[in-house]
Amino acid sequence: MTILWGILCLGIIVFIHEAGHFIAARYCGVAVESFSIGMGPVIWHKKIGMTDYRLSLLPLGGYCGMKGEKAFQQAIDEKLSYIPAEADSFYGVHPLKRICIAFAGPFANLFFAFLSFTIIAMVGYTYYSADNRVIMADEIYPDISSPAHIAGMQTGDRILKIGSKDIQTFSDITQTIATHPNETIPITFSRNGEIQTVSVPIEMDHETGSGKLGVVSWIEPVVDSIKAGSAAEQAGLQKGDLITTINGIKIENTADIQKAAAEQLSFPIIVNRNGQIVELFYTGTESQTAIIDGLYFSLPQVESPTYSFFPALFHGICDTAEMLVLTVKGIMLLFQGVDVSKAVSGPVRITVMLGDTVKSSFSAGFSEGLSSILNFLALISISLFIMNLLPIPILDGGLILVAFLQILLRRQIHPKIVYYIQFAGAAVILIIFVFALFNDIQYLIHR
Repeated sequence: MTILWGILCLGIIVFIHEAGHFIAARYCGVAVESFSIGMGPVIWHKKIGMTDYRLSLLPLGGYCGMKGEKAFQQAIDEKLSYIPAEADSFYGVHPLKRICIAFAGPFANLFFAFLSFTIIAMVGYTYYSADNRVIMADEIYPDISSPAHIAGMQTGDRILKIGSKDIQTFSDITQTIATHPNETIPITFSRNGEIQTVSVPIEMDHETGSGKLGVVSWIEPVVDSIKAGSAAEQAGLQKGDLITTINGIKIENTADIQKAAAEQLSFPIIVNRNGQIVELFYTGTESQTAIIDGLYFSLPQVESPTYSFFPALFHGICDTAEMLVLTVKGIMLLFQGVDVSKAVSGPVRITVMLGDTVKSSFSAGFSEGLSSILNFLALISISLFIMNLLPIPILDGGLILVAFLQILLRRQIHPKIVYYIQFAGAAVILIIFVFALFNDIQYLIHR
């Protein structure tokens, strides 16, 4: 079912892309010979005017077949010095119209992303996140560096601002830092009521390309749920318990539990249970942090703001622009030492991730599910917008480039030259596809 949901979501994005080409072609006077919802064998069709509208078996998007698309192959086969074209064919219209038709597909994806962000702004969503207090990661994991700690920050500091962005939750911290790898950013924080600012050089995670501050979330040690049969259940812990002391060590956050219980086979636990102090005792056969296995802690519930129609449109524009910039930055990071075998996803992994998002998101509620899916689809749509506009032949960007060169040269480019350029472009796309597919196979094996 996961795969089916993922295929359906990807199909929607591809269909929107092809619909963009369809609308632009009709507007520019190019006859559309076929337009299909889905791919593969045709299970139903009806011809209306010049267009054969089809419903195909596989829900993998669709296609838009324009008149004259086979003229290029005809020119190659017959060794012509020009591409034969009728007035209402793709190669028969002015190059500016061909640019418009080619651009319309990626633009449709961009417009869909804008609509998605607008809907998210109107609907809103609920999520769970720790607040803006942080713990230095190297105090828990000695083998991990902490740029924040090196810069002078301490456990218990409450981050108020990163650069010019106000910070309310730990999610704000991770999302903001992730987009600034290899940059030095001023961070404003509160410590014992005193406001301080330090400049922190953000590290880059070479597996994902995201920035690393070297902090973990400060989570209050209030038990939300306990896994049946776990060490925590055997120790007598219950939902709602506030863990205050372990082995004589004061507990202020969940990281303190990990430190206090390390290397201990048995120890006393003191909790506040409905205002009463209760002493428990853990005796186990496993050391390290067996007591926290199966323990789940409460996180504050955060409501995103909701907006009326016109403010939501503004947020849709801003969020789309921000995502565009971040996606371009992400692509550039591939050339800065990122492990592309882990950072690059192919269609299989994207399909699985989409399916997982659909299944898990709606379990939290309709608005949460809708927002999560639209956000994911918007991200993929913007990525398709950028990738399709790359000046690589066989992509929309390649068609735009050839049409633009025709305008500059004031004559049609020889089909043979276009053929060789397309062949080189196809080779590049094939290499990328094979590499992404290999990464997908590794992902599925690990999964």
